[in-house]
Amino acid sequence: MRATELEARMGERLGQGCLHVPSARFGLLLALRHWFRPGDRVLIAPTNCETVLFVALAAGLTPVMAPVSARDGNIDVDRVDWSGLAGVLTTHLYGVPDRVARLRAACDRHGLVLVDDAAHAFQTEADGRPAGLWGEAGVFSLAKHGRAMSGGFLTAADPAALRELAAAREELLLPGPARAQVSAVLRPLLREAVYRTGLVRPVWHALKRLGLMTWTGHRYPTTAGEVAKAAGDLDAMDPWLRIDLDDWRMRPGRALLRLHRSRIRAIGRERERRLAGVAALRATPWAAPGVTDAPVRPLLRVPLLVADRDRVVAALESHGVVPGFVYDPPLDDYLTTILPADPLDAHPSIPPADPLDGDRPIPTADRLDADRLFPTGPTPGVARWWTGHVLPADPLDAGRLIPLLERLGVRPPLEGPPPDDE
Repeated sequence: MRATELEARMGERLGQGCLHVPSARFGLLLALRHWFRPGDRVLIAPTNCETVLFVALAAGLTPVMAPVSARDGNIDVDRVDWSGLAGVLTTHLYGVPDRVARLRAACDRHGLVLVDDAAHAFQTEADGRPAGLWGEAGVFSLAKHGRAMSGGFLTAADPAALRELAAAREELLLPGPARAQVSAVLRPLLREAVYRTGLVRPVWHALKRLGLMTWTGHRYPTTAGEVAKAAGDLDAMDPWLRIDLDDWRMRPGRALLRLHRSRIRAIGRERERRLAGVAALRATPWAAPGVTDAPVRPLLRVPLLVADRDRVVAALESHGVVPGFVYDPPLDDYLTTILPADPLDAHPSIPPADPLDGDRPIPTADRLDADRLFPTGPTPGVARWWTGHVLPADPLDAGRLIPLLERLGVRPPLEGPPPDDE
C-alpha cells in the first residue's frame, strides 16, 4: 500500500489532485506556509479548536478573530472587517457548512487567500460544492469522521502549487519508528473495540483514576510566555501541535496506510446511519438553528444548545458518553490567557499595528498587551454564549443519547444570545 494509491482514490472523489498527509494539522500547516508570509493577518472563528490557532502561530501568522453567528458558531460574514487581512481560514464547525460561497466572493473582491479546512466536514456539501474545494487549498481529516486518530488529505486546484506542497511535505515529514507505527495502527482499533463492547464508562473512569488523562477542561492548558516565544518556530511549537496526536508529522508505513484506506471505506458505510442520527437530533428542542433550518447533512457532530452545559457533560460522562469537541472558552478569551503583556515576549514575525496608523508598527518600547496582539473579535458575547452552551452530539450515537438527555432533564438555554457589542 502506497500513499499515491490513497491520493488517487481521494482525488477521484474530489475531482482534483490531493496529497496524503499524516494529519489534518500537518496539511493545514503546509497550506498556511505556502500561501501566506510571516506576520500575515488571517481571519479565524474563535469557536474553533485551539490546534487551528497553534498551527497558524507555528506558521508565523497573526490570527484575527472573526465575528460569530449564533445560529451555527461559524463566521458571520456580514460583520467581517476585511481591512488588513491577507486571508480567511474557514472550518465548517462540526460539519455545518460555513457561508463559504460568500466568503469566496469576498476574498475574490479583496484579493485574499481562502483556505478551506474541512477536517469536520469530510462529507459536507457547501453551497452545492463539497466542503474543502472552495479555497486555494482544502484540508480533510481521517481522524474525525473516519476515527483513524491520524491521517488526512491536502488538496489544491493548481497542479503547480500541489507539486510545491508535495516537496514541502517531504521536507517536513519525520521518520516513524516501528513502535510508533504499530501504536498508530492499534490505538484506533482498540478505541473501536471499547465502543463496540460498551466499555466506554469503565475505561473512562479507569483512565481518570490512574492519572492517565493528560489534561482536563475544554482547552489545552498553556502559558503566555511559552506560546508567544515559540510562535513562528515549528520545532518550538511542537508541544502544542502534538496535542492528542504525538505522531502528527510521522511518515506513515504500509500498515498505517491500509488503516487509513479502511477508514475511508468506513466513512462511506456509515453515511446513512449518520444522516439518520442527524435527522433525529435536529428534531430535538436543543438543536441549533443552523441545523434545524437546513437540510439533513452527514455532520460530524450535531451542535445542541443546552442550559448548564458543563453539568450535562459531567452527567453524560458518568453514563459512559464522552461528548468531546467542546471548544470553550472562545479563542479570543483563551488567547488573553496565553499571550504576553511584555513586548519582548512577542515573536518578531508578528509586529503590532500602531492604533493611529494600521500600516506602521508601533515602537518596541511601547507596552503591548494580549488585546493589542490578538484583539477580541467583534462579537465576543455571541462567541461566549455559543461556546458556553454548545453540546456536540455524535449522530452515530443518537439512539442512546436522546433518551439519556431526556432522562437528565436537559433544557435549552434560558436566555438567547446577546444582541452583541462592537
